[in-house]
Amino acid sequence: MQTPSWLKLLVILAGFTAAGSGRAQNALAEEIWSQNFCEQAVSLAQRHGESPQALNMVDCRLLNYYQPSYWQCVIATLNADTALKLDAARSHCLAQY
Repeated sequence: MQTPSWLKLLVILAGFTAAGSGRAQNALAEEIWSQNFCEQAVSLAQRHGESPQALNMVDCRLLNYYQPSYWQCVIATLNADTALKLDAARSHCLAQY
């Protein structure tokens, strides 16, 4: 049985909380959230029929420097227009970022 990614994220964040607070931990937690939202956006684009070749170009581990709110915008944009491609949704949100 596979553990849901949100549960893994919750366990990781709980570990950071138990270890104490600090800027480095907050930044790392934000990177993890950003990577998680990026993965959700890629998954949503895949469910909408975007080509695997286009989605293979997106590496969420390298794109985790964007604020989680940026990826939330991408997800909302993709949900609002199911025909929109991930690149177009990202461009739309980057203009607002």
